[in-house]
Amino acid sequence: MATDFKRLDAMTDEDIDCSDIAEMTDHEIRNTEWIMGLPGSENVYFSIDRKLVEHFRKSGKGYLNRMNILVNSLLEDYVESHSELSSTYA
Repeated sequence: MATDFKRLDAMTDEDIDCSDIAEMTDHEIRNTEWIMGLPGSENVYFSIDRKLVEHFRKSGKGYLNRMNILVNSLLEDYVESHSELSSTYA
């Protein structure tokens, strides 16, 4: 089945049926961490060991941002330490 992109483009917010999506509670909204990508960044998704996530979660609100900063730093260090990669990363 092909997606009808022209029809989707023409839809307004009112045309979208959200009746099967549960409302977020005030508690969920207050405790949701919103991560915004920085300019020049790209969102990618990968799995991280549950024990590592729990360790960072215990540090409190903002743990996902702290993990993001750490992962970026570690990956940059890795690329810089491998000369064959660092020439393509600039």
